[in-house]
Amino acid sequence: MTIYLIILFFFMWGLLLSIKYFGHILDFVAEKSKGRGVQNGSWKTHLGVGRKSTSQIERAAIAHIGLGANDSDETIYWNAFTDNNGDDLHSSHNYQIVFTVQPQVKFDKKGFWSITVYGNDKFLIPNEDHKYVIHSDKKFELDSNNQFSIYLSKTKPEENEFWLPLAENEENFTLAYRCYKAEDEMKNKALTIELPQIIKN
Repeated sequence: MTIYLIILFFFMWGLLLSIKYFGHILDFVAEKSKGRGVQNGSWKTHLGVGRKSTSQIERAAIAHIGLGANDSDETIYWNAFTDNNGDDLHSSHNYQIVFTVQPQVKFDKKGFWSITVYGNDKFLIPNEDHKYVIHSDKKFELDSNNQFSIYLSKTKPEENEFWLPLAENEENFTLAYRCYKAEDEMKNKALTIELPQIIKN
């Protein structure tokens, strides 16, 4: 009888752990699967969203982080967890997202892009300004280097049109860069296409 209780205990213990860490396990397995996607600098994407050819484990991983996502012909989803130096994005620092080229989306076909910040809990960061996203309907002014920037910080700057708030708590965060109606080059040259730089100040 005792041996059955021991087996049952370890079975239940393993089951509870697998439920608690299911997402992490799923992401790890998917990361090791072939065709997991591409990384370009700080940004990662998966071009198999909505494809029948995508493996079941990869589909599960995609559903885990983005259930209902558009397929890759409609939208390219880039995510960043680190800055240009490879350091984790953390709310204790300030950042600039520097665009050196205009994002390649088909504006004439109602294409647009957006940048969103997610807290450590994978949800939008609550803030009194109700600022959660910056997208391409803004009129960005280029500097002398033909660049424009989006600023990330806890403290609201004097001019905040191109600013997104970070969490007051000391925590990691994630960036989502969505390109709707992306040009074919973004898919065909995903490894080398020029993407925004994430610079820690």
